[in-house]
Amino acid sequence: MAEVAPKNGEYMDGKLWFQRKGSVVTIGMTNAAIEELGAVQSIEFPEEGDDFTKNEVVLTVDGSNGRLEVISPATGIIQEVNTTAQQDPDRVTEDPVEEGWLVKLEIEDTSDLQELA
Repeated sequence: MAEVAPKNGEYMDGKLWFQRKGSVVTIGMTNAAIEELGAVQSIEFPEEGDDFTKNEVVLTVDGSNGRLEVISPATGIIQEVNTTAQQDPDRVTEDPVEEGWLVKLEIEDTSDLQELA
C-alpha cells in the first residue's frame, strides 16, 4: 500500500486526512480507515458545485467490513471530485494520496480548520 497521508497533511478522527492549499482542502482516507473498511466496494460521491456545511456528510464509502461517512471539515463547495477514484474505487486503497484522494472542497472560512489542527 502506498503512503496513506500527505507529508504535510493533517488528520480528522484518525480516519481521514486533509491537506490545505489556500482555501482548497483535499480530503482522503487514512490507513486506519482503509484497514477498518476492508475492500472498497463503492463510493457515493457528491457533485462538483454541491455545498456543504461543517460536519455535514459529504460522501460515503462502502467496504467489505462496513461504511465510512466522510464529513466536511468546514463549510464550503465541492471544487473537484476525484474521477479516477470514482471510476476505480480500488485506487483509494492502492494509492490514497496521489490517485485515491476523494474530494477537494473550497472552504468559506479557514478558521473552521483550526479546530482540527
